[in-house]
Amino acid sequence: MDFSRVKFDEQGLVPAVVQDWRDGSVLMLAFMNREALQKTIETKSVHFWSRSRKKLWEKGETSGNKLALKDLFVDCDGDTLLVKAEPAGPTCHTGEKACFFTRLDGGGGKTQEAWGGIIERLYQTIQERKKQPSSDSYTSMLLQGGIDKVLKKVVEEAGEVVLAGKGGKKEEIVYETADLLFHTLVALGYHDIQPEEIYRELAGRYGKSGLRKGKG
Repeated sequence: MDFSRVKFDEQGLVPAVVQDWRDGSVLMLAFMNREALQKTIETKSVHFWSRSRKKLWEKGETSGNKLALKDLFVDCDGDTLLVKAEPAGPTCHTGEKACFFTRLDGGGGKTQEAWGGIIERLYQTIQERKKQPSSDSYTSMLLQGGIDKVLKKVVEEAGEVVLAGKGGKKEEIVYETADLLFHTLVALGYHDIQPEEIYRELAGRYGKSGLRKGKG
């Protein structure tokens, strides 16, 4: 395979950033040489070069927490790789989902705020409101109203999305869809269903036909 677009350093290595292809979380950073890159592409299981042990290694070869290759990119300068992968378990050797769980100015405590994106941050806030209700919080009011109140809002917002879609105005469609997503997250939070579980379901469907045999 032609790796001419990849600029390996004087030691024959290139840094590889590993990202969870489902939610975008940055899982880890390691290094690849030509052999590791070739092996990763051939086996569809992510391999690296260990600078300390001076040997090729497959991520998860001892723990079982392998990284299944989903896609591979090189940056504009050709000196860094982006590996999109599906982790079979925790990526970090500490047992955490990813290696980035410590805020630089946070006193060393663990946080999940480096993982995922706005969906995860909203869900985190919903869970906080669930554990520690606030009298001036709309989310707390919804959750304390029970599942019927939560689901009623989901239905209402779904209807608003339909109306906005019929109207065809982009701004309204975006606004109402954001409302629907938020209230759906509240419903998930009520049942303690993590967004990651939805990502896994969608990932399992990705690339498959939506038509089922035997169905009318």
